[in-house]
Amino acid sequence: MRKLICDRCGLTLMDRGDVFMVFEGKVAWEEAVRARGSQPRGIFPCMNFIRCGGEIKLADNGWLVRYRRWLWKSNGQ
Repeated sequence: MRKLICDRCGLTLMDRGDVFMVFEGKVAWEEAVRARGSQPRGIFPCMNFIRCGGEIKLADNGWLVRYRRWLWKSNGQ
């Protein structure tokens, strides 16, 4: 099962339909970001993109979750 996670706010998508829709819109998102003059960091924008500015990435066995926890703890928050 694929698990997608936002690189900023940590929003997790695991529903099969959500994951399918994200991969369907991947190419359009990348083209839109490149048209703005940036490079895409992830597969698709987060549902909270206006507030967090994050992009959805494929979680590889939870490494992103562990990294975010470590980062949160190391910043003393």
